[in-house]
Amino acid sequence: MTNIGIIGAGMIANVHAEAAKAVGTNVVCVFDPRESKTNEFAKKHECDVASSVEELVARDNIEGVVIAVPNDQHAPLAIQALESGKHVLLEKPMAMSITQCDEILAARDASGKVLQMGFVCRYSPAAMKAKHLIEDGTIGDVLDVQATLVRQRGIPGIGGWFTTKQRSGGGCLIDIGVHLIDLAMHITQKKSPINALGKCTRAFTIDSYAYEEMWSTPVKDGTFDVEDRVRAIISDSSGTTFQYNVAWATHLPEDTLQDGLLIEGTKGALVVDLWADEMTLGYSEEGNPKDKKITFDVTEAWDDAFQGEHKAFADAVTNNAHTATAGTGEDGRLVQMVIDAIYESDAQCRQVEV
Repeated sequence: MTNIGIIGAGMIANVHAEAAKAVGTNVVCVFDPRESKTNEFAKKHECDVASSVEELVARDNIEGVVIAVPNDQHAPLAIQALESGKHVLLEKPMAMSITQCDEILAARDASGKVLQMGFVCRYSPAAMKAKHLIEDGTIGDVLDVQATLVRQRGIPGIGGWFTTKQRSGGGCLIDIGVHLIDLAMHITQKKSPINALGKCTRAFTIDSYAYEEMWSTPVKDGTFDVEDRVRAIISDSSGTTFQYNVAWATHLPEDTLQDGLLIEGTKGALVVDLWADEMTLGYSEEGNPKDKKITFDVTEAWDDAFQGEHKAFADAVTNNAHTATAGTGEDGRLVQMVIDAIYESDAQCRQVEV
């Protein structure tokens, strides 16, 4: 049995704890500077409470650490855990800058431990099936991927750290867009982005936004200085293009746009809903257009994905090596490069190199 500690006691930390326990991992200890959150977490998951990060990472009965905290704490805490000899599962995004990514990688290399990125969408049954179909040559060479994740009302904790650039590094792009950026490159194995054209906008304010259930509690008099909408096009050196359509919130009627991936290849195309139990394959037969449904096993896709991520982390801890599906530190750095390029493109109002 793998023994882990969790730094952070918010909603995503609870999701990690439930997934870890479901695959047989033992949640030993938790730390969060918010005492009430920590105590609530410890009671729910029947684990110990550490009085500090230092105490948690120093414990001999912990092999791996899950870091589920605000973005500006990712780099320092990941480095601290690695330097303490712990394997690390680091929530996305990897860091706030390429410099911080490189500092994390240096700490990983010096420690000899595994750094696994929290790119949980890789483990959705639909994503894994799509990757298998592409690898089998079902749709030929991939020409274009359109990736969409649009919430009608889904700004997390508006006014809090999520919407404060100094703490988050950005808005919907660095929060949920990272999943699409990583996933599209992962399932197509097109990992040589060369240029980016992006536009970031903000349609809402704290006063004009009606809050609905989301990850974090809104802060009435807080800060909202990041984008709530992003559109971007990335070109890969292979000739493949990636189009991203991401929003925390939109005035569009609900379900106007379908979340997921549209993947077009030289021999066919896939319509992929990441959280469904089937996808559509489009193809030609004697020159005529055809399509068919492809089904696969799903229990509860969201739970399946997080449990897959934690099974991979447990295997990594046991074998001191990444599983084939797991996101590496290099994958995290590559996503950071794309994010930075999109933000730079928006700032300069032009296409930029990645």
